[in-house]
Amino acid sequence: MIDNKKEQERDELHRAIWAIADELRGAVDGWDFKNYVLGTMFYRYISENITAYINDGEHAAGNTSFDYTKLSDKDAEQAREDLVKEKGFFILPSELFCNVRAKAIHDENLNETLEQVFSHIEESAQGSDSENSFAGLFDDFDVNSNKLGSTVAKRNERLAKLLEGVASMNLGNVKNHDIDAFGDAYEYLMTMYASNAGKSGGEFFTPADVSELLTRLGTVGKKTVNKVYDPACGSGSLLLKAEKVLGKDAVLNGFYGQEINITTYNLCRINMFLHDIGFDKFDIACEDTLINPQHWDDEPFELIVSNPPYSIKWEGDDNPLLINDQRFAPAGVLAPKSKADFAFIMHSLSWLAPNGVAAIVCFPGIMSRPGVEQKIRKYLVDNNYVDCIIQLPANLFFGTPIATCIMVLRKGKKDNKTLFIEATDECVKITNNNKLTEENINRIVDVYSNRNEIRYFSHLADYEEIVEKNYNLSVSSFVEKVDKKEKINIDELTAFLEKTVSKKSILVENINNIVNEIKSSTSLGTTELSNLISKLCPSGVEYCELETVCSITKGVQINKSDMQKEGSYPVINGGINPSGYIEQYNQDENTITISQGGASAGYVNWITTKFWAGAHCYILKPKKAILNRYLFHFVKGQEKKLQECQYGAGIPALGKSTVSKLVIPVPPIPVQQEIVNLLDKFTELTAELTAELTAELTARLKQYDYYREILMTPKNKND
Repeated sequence: MIDNKKEQERDELHRAIWAIADELRGAVDGWDFKNYVLGTMFYRYISENITAYINDGEHAAGNTSFDYTKLSDKDAEQAREDLVKEKGFFILPSELFCNVRAKAIHDENLNETLEQVFSHIEESAQGSDSENSFAGLFDDFDVNSNKLGSTVAKRNERLAKLLEGVASMNLGNVKNHDIDAFGDAYEYLMTMYASNAGKSGGEFFTPADVSELLTRLGTVGKKTVNKVYDPACGSGSLLLKAEKVLGKDAVLNGFYGQEINITTYNLCRINMFLHDIGFDKFDIACEDTLINPQHWDDEPFELIVSNPPYSIKWEGDDNPLLINDQRFAPAGVLAPKSKADFAFIMHSLSWLAPNGVAAIVCFPGIMSRPGVEQKIRKYLVDNNYVDCIIQLPANLFFGTPIATCIMVLRKGKKDNKTLFIEATDECVKITNNNKLTEENINRIVDVYSNRNEIRYFSHLADYEEIVEKNYNLSVSSFVEKVDKKEKINIDELTAFLEKTVSKKSILVENINNIVNEIKSSTSLGTTELSNLISKLCPSGVEYCELETVCSITKGVQINKSDMQKEGSYPVINGGINPSGYIEQYNQDENTITISQGGASAGYVNWITTKFWAGAHCYILKPKKAILNRYLFHFVKGQEKKLQECQYGAGIPALGKSTVSKLVIPVPPIPVQQEIVNLLDKFTELTAELTAELTAELTARLKQYDYYREILMTPKNKND
């Protein structure tokens, strides 16, 4: 288990990568620019890797002051042949990452220098056992691309920044990666770019949580596996997860994969090197797996993990040779030309070892569609290859919201049953995507390994049960879903409505009484308020500008750290997000604020707790001549006028002078208090009435649902 210090190191590395990538990409689209960032990381890695290897050998032989980075190219050439045999490649000291980077800022031909270095690295492996592992690795690192800049000088400036940025990454000692820094940096970059690249990101990068689930499903009860294979390997994240789950060197005889996309194929090989997989431990091919598979001499495989493209087109029965292909022939039919899903499944099954397991991400539609896909499902079930079907949550993958599923195939099953797991809710929401937590993964794997029956979650189906359902393998056909619909007690609902209607009538009557009292006051009738006005204001009421009866303060924006010294309080900022800044603290309670920002301009708030006053609001604090609550009711009545001013809408902002010059009537305090009593009571009653009307509406909708269900479900004559 990784300790807190290592987690902190990883977080710091991620932040540094984000900052570097964000600064460097400029006009280059992030998804394209990853080729440059990852390519430079790879160049640094193999430079440090070969340097450490040579230095260790010399130091062990007693030459403790030896440093390969300072050796002359002429002297280094003597070791070329042996190093290619041992490491698979060779780099001259002058062409090492650290030495090229040291001269980069002054190198007017940096683009040509890098192009030559990359060419020399690839050429060093030609004619050796490692040739296929290195050929074309830097093809996507185009040092002369206009994406890097419109002129050579601009391109070189960006290339120099790129070298400097990758050099500044804290990737630790290449010999001892406590946090697997290079590999972890690769995975983080792929996640970062994939999440912002839409569909193009999800096509060849399987998120780490899904990768772990697939690998753990395929390695239940195993401590090692012979070989791991992915027929649509993308950037290789699934292949490498086996070693991470089982432990270092647990994949005994290597990693095998095939990828049709040349760019992704190169990324996959780079990924292998960055995870310290030697050239002799992996074999990644670039070809169409379904038409031209490249690993006939390496199959069968004990572990197959794959997330093949969903429902893509392929040759199918347009190619007369495929029906006799030993991978597809056993089912008697080929997958539809428009949907190659079962072609990938049959290919994987064919290359699966007798003691092997294949865990494959699938499009759910293939589990129930009729026609030839049903015939292939029949073949799989009749021959007892389907071990488990797992329904996953939606939004797990970059660029697609669909809910996928996993098919687990096994040739050496101990029973003739198939487990179905309903894991739709096994996730947490992270921004726009869902994620499988460690707890989610553990639950799914535990139920799979123990083949447990859990109501609403899993069902172990007999062969006959699947046949009865016409070989439909959809999880929903076997696992009952929890009924989350609210059960309505119509008697309780009716009683609640009767009580609500009665209370509503009382509230309306009380509101009418208040209205009548106000009418009497305004017509100088015989009410207490009218008597008070006549007694205390015989000559009429004084009218004053607002600034004379209260202080008016504009909120001030300050740093977040200052707020944290005081404690956490609500931010009153006119509904505007303070974007990381917390505002000036206001000690007063029972305060009135007026916002001046955006669509909420001019809205008046009555605040009864401590708060931070944002830069987009005014704070009103009454003086002795006026009651706080009286001031609130007055300013509330000015909202329409205040809302004519909006900050940033091409309209004059709500200035302090506008607020200051509002004219307010100022009767004696006892009169203010009586007015406040009436308006507060009116506000209180209307708020209660609003709550009752909302409750009644909610109850009426439930009542509708109840009776609709009855009316839309007529009984049969035999019921």
